[in-house]
Amino acid sequence: MIPFHRDGTDLVAELDDFEVALVTSLVAQVNELIGGAGEPAASDDPFARWARELRSEPLDRSDPVVARLFPDAYEDEVAAAEHRRFSQDALRRQRITDSEVVLADLAATADGKEPLVVAKADLDAWLKTLNGVRLSLAVRLGIESEDDHADLEKLPARDPRTQLVALYDWLGLVLESLLEAAHS
Repeated sequence: MIPFHRDGTDLVAELDDFEVALVTSLVAQVNELIGGAGEPAASDDPFARWARELRSEPLDRSDPVVARLFPDAYEDEVAAAEHRRFSQDALRRQRITDSEVVLADLAATADGKEPLVVAKADLDAWLKTLNGVRLSLAVRLGIESEDDHADLEKLPARDPRTQLVALYDWLGLVLESLLEAAHS
């Protein structure tokens, strides 16, 4: 990846074809995990939105990634459940909408043949989506502290987790590059 730089109000980077495919796959996997596969198109019609919300399936909170991406707002289980009942669908739809922005921008690179262009208006969607992917990897790797990360960096090269740790670190660099370019 050639780091992001500012081009007018846009943020531009160059990704190789495998990087585009990798980020696309990771975003799609998280999207599918939270129920984003096959989502109906958003509508301004309040009745259509209400009908979608009634059909919405609850998130599988037994999956630690889902629990991390959608943490409880309250320690009390009754209060937390009530909060989820009123906010879960909107939070999930926002994550899905953000991921669709990222996927569309990645698709516009024509598998890395064209530069990746992130419009200023889409910066939050990118930050939230990449951070969500990175949090998902952290959960799967068991990273809860810097010490956990340091322990994983000491793994032997043949350990399959080393590739996930490298991916976790790379996503951190992508986020850092995006933020530096946004604030330059």
